[in-house]
Amino acid sequence: MKEEITIMDPLYNQVPIHKEHKKIIDSKEFQRLRYIGQTSFSNKVYPSANHTRFEHSIGTYHLMNRLINNGLNKLSKEQSNSILTAALLHDIGHGPFSHVWEEVFPHFNHEEATIKILEQNGFKEVAKLISKKENMYSLLSSTIDVDKLDYMGRDSYFTGVSFGMLEVDFILRHTYLKDGKIIIKQSALASIEGLISQRANLYKAVYLHKVSIEFGFVFKKIFQRVRDLIAKGIKIEMNPHIRNFFEEKNTLEDLFELTDSEILSQIKRWSNEPDAILKKLCEGFLYRKKMRVISLNNKSIDTKKILAEVKKQYDPRYFYAHIKIPLKIIESQLYVEEENKIRKIEEVSDLIRFYSREKRFVEFLIFPRNIEYKKLLK
Repeated sequence: MKEEITIMDPLYNQVPIHKEHKKIIDSKEFQRLRYIGQTSFSNKVYPSANHTRFEHSIGTYHLMNRLINNGLNKLSKEQSNSILTAALLHDIGHGPFSHVWEEVFPHFNHEEATIKILEQNGFKEVAKLISKKENMYSLLSSTIDVDKLDYMGRDSYFTGVSFGMLEVDFILRHTYLKDGKIIIKQSALASIEGLISQRANLYKAVYLHKVSIEFGFVFKKIFQRVRDLIAKGIKIEMNPHIRNFFEEKNTLEDLFELTDSEILSQIKRWSNEPDAILKKLCEGFLYRKKMRVISLNNKSIDTKKILAEVKKQYDPRYFYAHIKIPLKIIESQLYVEEENKIRKIEEVSDLIRFYSREKRFVEFLIFPRNIEYKKLLK
C-alpha cells in the first residue's frame, strides 16, 4: 500500500492521509459521519449548507497536520500521531443533528460517547487526550484551534457568507503550544483579531440565525410531544434505537444506527400520527411551515401579552418560547510572543480585550405566525 492517499477538498485542494489513518476513515464508525450534518438546521436558511461531520473531520485532521509540522511545535512521533488521530476522531460520538440531540436527550454527551468509542477501539492515549488530560488538547479545543479554523472556513464556503474566510495558512504558521498555552507570534496578531471578529459575525449570520433557532426549537418540541404522549400511555410507532434513547438505555450500537436521515424518516412517520399537536409540529419541520421569530435584541415587546394571545389558540408548551442564548467568543486564554516575551493577548490587543469583557447574547421570541403582535410592541 502507498504510505499516503490524497483526498480532494474544496477548501484545501489536496489533503494527504497516511495509510494508518485511512483505515480509520474506512471504518463503519467514521463513515457514519457522512450522514451527520455539520450545521444542523442552517440549510433551512442557506440551501447549500449540506456538508457533514465527515469532511469537517478530515479537514480538521489536515489543519492539525500542518500546525504540528510548522517548525514551532516540538512533538514526538507518538504525540504527533495521537493528536492527529484525535483531530480525525474528535466528532465520532456526535448524535443525529449534532448538538441539538444532546438538548433532546440531556443524558447523552457526545464527548463521553467519543471517549468510549476510542477506548473500545484501542485508542486509549487518544481517549486520554480527548478527556482533556493532556496539554495538547488545547490545539484541538480553545479560542483558536484547528477545529474552529476548519468549520469556520467550511461553513462560510457552503453557506455563501464571507465571515469565515480566514488567513488559515498564516495563522497555522505562527501558532504553537508551550506549557499548555496557545501562543501566537506577534506578526499574526492582526490575523487573530480578524478571526475573532469573523467568528462573532458568523455566529450571528449562521449559527444563531433566527430561522436556525426556530427549526431547532420545533425539532426539540417534536421530541417533547412524543415523550409526553408516551408518558400518557399512548403508543407511538418508533425506531427501536430511538426508543432506547427515550428510555435512557441507549448503547453505542444505538448511536451507530442513527443518522440525520434516520431521524428525518422517523419525523415523517410521526407526521401521520393522529395526535394533532405532533402532526402540526412534524409538518412544520418537514415542509418549512414557519413560525414567527422576533429578535428582542432591537425590539421592545410585551412578552406576557404575546403569551396570553398564544394560549387562546395553542398549547404554549409546544408553540411558544422565549429564548436567550449567550454568545461567548473568547473561550480560553491566548498568548502573544512579543520581543521574546509571552504576554496575555488582551494586554496587547484592544479588540480581544473588548471581546473578553463584553457579555453578548441573542434573544428571540417564537410563536405561531397567525398571532397578531405588532400592536403589542411597546
